[in-house]
Amino acid sequence: MSYRENELNEILDVNGAAKYLHCSPSHVSNILNGKVPNLPPIPHVRAGRLRLIRREALAEWFKTQEAASLEVTLKC
Repeated sequence: MSYRENELNEILDVNGAAKYLHCSPSHVSNILNGKVPNLPPIPHVRAGRLRLIRREALAEWFKTQEAASLEVTLKC
């Protein structure tokens, strides 16, 4: 498996997702819990209190949100 494949298959916790998104872990928790208006929750798996996020799923979620924001900007 190549480095790129390993990176895409990497599993992140809330802290890892926060580093990836350059925001706080509490903000990621709010997104995961659906508490941020106009943002769908990030796909994740609960393992007890631990929330696990595939890096690839996080990257796709981000791209989708980026595309949606561009559509809104272009409509204005």
